[in-house]
This record gives sequence, structure tokens and C-alpha cells, in this order.
Amino acid sequence: MGNHSVSKKVAGVFVLTLLLVGGLALGVLGNAQEARRPGADGLAKPSDDGAAVLFSSTNLTYHVCLPLVLRNYEDGPRSFRVGYCSTGEDIKRYPDIRELAAGWYVNFEVDPDPSRPLGMEHVQTVRLHQVTDCWPNKVRDRDACPYVEPYTYTLTSPTTTVALRTSVEANPGALWLIGNEMDRHDWGGKNPWNSDIVNPVNPYQGQDEMMPELYARAYHELYHLIKEADPRALVAIGGIIQATPARLAYLSTVWETYRDRYGQDMPVDVWNVHNFILKERCNDWGADVPPGYDGCQGTVYDDSDHNSMKIFKEQIRAFREWMKARGQQNKPLIVSEYGILYFHAGMEDPDLVREFMEKTFEFFMTEKDCDLGYPADECRLVQRWAWYSLDDMNPDFNMYQRLFDKYTREMTGVGQSFAAYTEQHLDIEGGDVPGYWPTGP
Repeated sequence: MGNHSVSKKVAGVFVLTLLLVGGLALGVLGNAQEARRPGADGLAKPSDDGAAVLFSSTNLTYHVCLPLVLRNYEDGPRSFRVGYCSTGEDIKRYPDIRELAAGWYVNFEVDPDPSRPLGMEHVQTVRLHQVTDCWPNKVRDRDACPYVEPYTYTLTSPTTTVALRTSVEANPGALWLIGNEMDRHDWGGKNPWNSDIVNPVNPYQGQDEMMPELYARAYHELYHLIKEADPRALVAIGGIIQATPARLAYLSTVWETYRDRYGQDMPVDVWNVHNFILKERCNDWGADVPPGYDGCQGTVYDDSDHNSMKIFKEQIRAFREWMKARGQQNKPLIVSEYGILYFHAGMEDPDLVREFMEKTFEFFMTEKDCDLGYPADECRLVQRWAWYSLDDMNPDFNMYQRLFDKYTREMTGVGQSFAAYTEQHLDIEGGDVPGYWPTGP
């Protein structure tokens, strides 16, 4: 932590002391009447019609606004760039969650009132899916379960545009991801952990499968809904699984369809990608091929390449090259999900997982290239990233990738390494954002 942060801490303690002393003095001197006092948080209570109630200074009872002070005190130094992926439960369920000192997190849903330990940012994810003849049953076979004609989509988090607008208004200035892995086919029909159980609405049977032409329309509609509700909001595309030729072709179709249909480039505030290393083959372990892809095989990585730093770096550069070719170099790039999923091919090793995490963190933090990177951030290729995962206990995934054990609620060894890294890169506090990060009007 730098001297500036230390000074802020000292000043904060001094101000807190003054507030406590001043509040106690006012409590002694104040009028003891109880008529229409403020609420326990020191704020005006709403009237029956929702408007704030104002108080006359002649009947106001003075008191210490401790809850309000402590709510501000929740803010603490964080590492803006570093984040993690949660699996949906309240992250404050972990007593030591603040020790991670992450700047942001994503839990793959829209949350109108998310937890923000240390004041960290919750990045919202609008979930959607192309409608099929057997929806909401998620299955891979598009002959047995074709897309509805004409193509249409449905929201799954939240389930209505009214609820989405309400959530946007409740979270001004938030970053909104439109979809999650739209380029992944559903894989279901059965429970992934027990093939004898058929569950037609199991969310783990797919992500947000959508033909690229339809995604262009969905993005347009949701982008404008969000911006109308909150002009300060930032909007990003949903993350494709990895920047391979097959998936960049999917994204190119989205881009070209948008231009053809709306006569302009897609308005993207923040670009977003996932960076897994998974083989692309139909009906196989890995990433499958994108919807609409001509063929049943894309890039087929060997399973032992799952933690290859060479491929990891190449994919990030490939995505930045794709951005530059479309005039998008002067935009930030986030990696909203990546990590070690495999538990085979020699990956079931806590030291291997920890080493991969630390190497990727350092790559993101330091890799610069002014031919491809973001000029406002000293030409860095990536501005923010989120490790998968905080607490996923899926038995199909590597047991060492999680930062907390969901059942004991204790931090893991990889979580301790995560916290040790962020401790060396504390750069924001309170509501601050770095100068390179975009803000709304």
C-alpha cells in the first residue's frame, strides 16, 4: 500500500473520531423530543407515497449516525484489476472474503442489490437464451429440438425487461455484460452429475446458446434499454469461451450482422472475453463448436494444453487483433472468466493451479504492446480479469481452482495466493476508479 493510501487511512480514523465525539456531544445537547425522528441509519424515512420526509430543526432529536459512518468504513483498499467469479450465493457468507481485496466480481446473473464487501464492484450479467421448440428443456440436438422460427430469445436473469430496467436504475454506473458464452451449445438432457436423472430445467445443461445473427439483435435491444434507464451505465458483450478462429468467426458474424441491420458499428463500451483452453469438437468434453458453425470440429487442443501459457497469451493477442481490425483498439478489454477446469491430464495438483493463476495474473498486469493494447492504460492488453472460481464445488471441475471451500467457508491455499497478490496491487479505495477506466456522461 502506498503512502497516499496510508494517509487516507489515517485521515479516515481522525474523521471517524471527530464524528463520534461530535455526535456524542450533540446527543447530550439535543432536544429529547421523539416526534418524527430519522430512521436508525440517520436518513429520512420515506412517506407513504415514497417521497422523503423532511424534518424541522425545532423538533429534530440529534443522535450519532454510527451506521452511516460504519457503512462508509466498509470501503477499503482494493485491487481494481483483479476479480473472481462467484457461483451465485452471497459472497459475504465467507468471514474472510475481504482478505481477497478484489476490485470486482461476477456471479453470472442480474442482482438488484448485490453485496459489495470493501465497496467492491459487482458486474451484472444479463442472461438470455434462444428459444427452441422444446424450451426450457436444454438439449444439444437441433434436429430433435430446433430453434423457433422466426428466431427469438428470452431473458432468464432477470426474466422480464421491467425487472431489468428496475435493476439498472438501482445500480447506476454499473458494468453490464449482455449474455454469457452465447457461443456454447447446450449439452443437456440429463443431470451432468448423475446421468440417471433427467432434469429439463437444469441450468448446468447450457449457457446462453444463441445464433450470432440473433445475438446482434438481442444486444441492440438490451444495450438501448440499459442506456435509456441509466446513461452512465457501461455495456459489454457476453464473453465467448476462447479466442479461437471458430469463435472469432462467430463474433465476426455478430459484428457484421449488426452493421448490416443497424447501419453502424456495435456500440460497445467494454470488450469482454473468456480465456479457457478447451478442445472444440461436437458432443465432446470441452467447448463444442459455436452455434451456426459449419462443421463439427474447430481447434482441438490436447487436454495437456489446458494450462499452456503460450496458448493463453496467443488467444489474448488474437482477440486484441480482432478488436484492432474493427477500430476497437481504444477500448478496454476484460477477461470475465478463466481458470483451471480439468481435473485430469495432470491438472489435479494445487501447485500447478496456483502457479498458473500467478503467471496469468502477472501477464495481465504487465503485458503491454502499443500496436494492440489499450493506449489509455499504457498499452496493456487486458484491463481487468476474473479468476474462476470463488467457490464452485462442481465435482466435474478441478477441486483446487476455488478460493474458498463452500462448506467449511475457509480460504483455500489458492485463495491465500490470490490475497497475497492483491495485497501487492492495492490501487483504489471507496468509489474511485482509475483514469484509464471509462465512465458515463
